[in-house]
Amino acid sequence: MTSEHSLEWVREDFPSLKNIQNGYPPVYFDNACNTLVPSQVIEAFNEYYNNFPACGEGRSRHWFAQEVTDRIDGNPDRRMKGSRHVIKDFINADSHKEIIFTLNSSHGVNIVALGTQFKHGDVVLHTDKEHNSNLIPWLRLQKKGVIRAIPIDPTEDGEIDLDMFEDKLKNNRVRLVSMGYTSNLTGYTIPAKEIISLAHRYGAKVLLDGAQTVPHQAVDVQDLDVDFLVFSMHKMCGPRGVGVFYGKAEYLGKEILEENETEDVVLPTMLGGDTIIDTTYEEYNLLMPPERFEVGLQDYPGQIAAGAAVEYLLEVGMDNIRAQEKLLNTYLSKKLIERYGDLGWFNILGPREPAKRSGILSFEIKRPNANGIAEELSEKRNVMIRDGQFCVHSYLNKVFGQGWSGPQLPANQRMMYRASFYFYNTIEECNIFLETLDEVFRERFYI
Repeated sequence: MTSEHSLEWVREDFPSLKNIQNGYPPVYFDNACNTLVPSQVIEAFNEYYNNFPACGEGRSRHWFAQEVTDRIDGNPDRRMKGSRHVIKDFINADSHKEIIFTLNSSHGVNIVALGTQFKHGDVVLHTDKEHNSNLIPWLRLQKKGVIRAIPIDPTEDGEIDLDMFEDKLKNNRVRLVSMGYTSNLTGYTIPAKEIISLAHRYGAKVLLDGAQTVPHQAVDVQDLDVDFLVFSMHKMCGPRGVGVFYGKAEYLGKEILEENETEDVVLPTMLGGDTIIDTTYEEYNLLMPPERFEVGLQDYPGQIAAGAAVEYLLEVGMDNIRAQEKLLNTYLSKKLIERYGDLGWFNILGPREPAKRSGILSFEIKRPNANGIAEELSEKRNVMIRDGQFCVHSYLNKVFGQGWSGPQLPANQRMMYRASFYFYNTIEECNIFLETLDEVFRERFYI
């Protein structure tokens, strides 16, 4: 996976890479937002609608329904593993019952935020660069006076200060540590195992937002000893609107009645169809996990396709994915710094070493009329990157000041851009990006 030739078979699997617009193919560098989808996953998704478009998970008793259930929860008699088991093995969970399907990572974080039985005075620790999905739920609880949400200030190079982290654990009643495993802004991956060990030493549980980690490297929840993990299939060649919430079985509930659960258990935040065993006009009995968390009719085709996406990534190889991203980030970072690093208005965010930035390369341009570069790259050569705040408004407002993206004076204009890679991207695409960016800068008289 470190040469152009070795990528050819992979790129053939992605129909969207064959699209031509204005004479050019796409150069898709927006993978931190959404990855492209291979034919194998599209076929798994469509197969549901073409062949067995029915209810699953025990709702109905006909063979269409059984096919849906088998493809999600498995059937040893048919030698069918099922998506839930595929994902369980992928992250090395102890049981498939610890795998709960959600809408996305945001949904998973909210399950923990709204389902944890917090007490007044409890503290939630987070990093200073959290995606809004792992910040707003805690701010909402803080505004209601339920908890205090405290960020951990980083070291000078933007990494986690473990001494400061332990100091926060010592001096606060920390109930939960909720952190982005890999930053979608800088690509920096926190030392999760050390953080989890320290948190457990002081009696706190840990939730990792793995949206930018699970698609890019092997994650072993038992080795980490993490209590909760969330991730999204749309960032790992999977269907949109499907995510995964992993929780240790001991924290997902072992009693039929929710009222009997201890304060350590995360309660389901939505109840209704397919979450209960029985009801009367006075009470209800909840199903065991994962069913109690999967309310209503589920996205069966998406859940089936989720398993196909994970199997596809395993075929490519997680080590190969990580190596390809390192290759691309190292190459493009070096070229950008050589061209613009000494000009005073171009700056790459995050650790200096590209290997520490996963598949993310975010950069700041501080020049008059700094907006609009993403649109120009797309119009000229179909180069697709992201601009804006990347849902990390809190950090950017802290370092640049509120209103930084729309200042009153042209001299103070700046904009953030992010190129993000996946295993199907190539050095050739990096060169197209560089050539097109050069053209844009020349036309703007930046260089």
